[in-house]
Amino acid sequence: MLKVLCVKCDQMIPNHSPSDDDAAGSNPTDKGKGSFNSSHSLFVRLHHDQRSIRRTKENTYMASLATAEACDSNAALLASGDLRCLQPIFQIYGQCRAFSGPIVTLKVFEDSVLVREVLETRGDGRVLVIDGGGSTRCSLVGGNLVVLAQNMGWAGIVVNGCIRDVDEINGCDIGVRALASHPQKSNKKGIGEKHVPIHFAGTLIRDGEWLYADSDGILVSKTELSV
Repeated sequence: MLKVLCVKCDQMIPNHSPSDDDAAGSNPTDKGKGSFNSSHSLFVRLHHDQRSIRRTKENTYMASLATAEACDSNAALLASGDLRCLQPIFQIYGQCRAFSGPIVTLKVFEDSVLVREVLETRGDGRVLVIDGGGSTRCSLVGGNLVVLAQNMGWAGIVVNGCIRDVDEINGCDIGVRALASHPQKSNKKGIGEKHVPIHFAGTLIRDGEWLYADSDGILVSKTELSV
């Protein structure tokens, strides 16, 4: 019997087919099992379809709006400060080397409680930008949080701080930028601020602005850039 990975419970379950139901006869337990497995396999198929659609849209968009081209064609916005380049201090992680979306800001210091709280909400293609004070004494984001972000529909995460579980993160279908990796986890006090202006990498970043990232660097724009 074919088994599929259920993204609800993270377990391999049998993909119960109609023929299996026939073979089981009229046993209520078998029929209930068939309905359970059918709903799980349907959820899995829908989940993978949605991920494929999201990835295709993001890749198509970013292919036509590279950061270098955005700078070349928006000199006036760069001069006015409505388009800013972050200093090149970030390492690239995750399978999506190019991503973009509206910014959600978070200010914390060596404390990841609010990071989880934000990532547990629907991402809707947004980018979480975390000002961790540039600390390199512990990690703010690990593999579990990146998997959560991926499943909740976040386009990417930018951390002015460290991450851990690099191999796991590099297997995720999401874009991640951070200063470095660090094996030690952070505190769990729940101290920090959401949706506030933050400043790092040489620029001010506001909640609701747009972020564009690719292999050349990271841009922050006051408004969404047109292609």
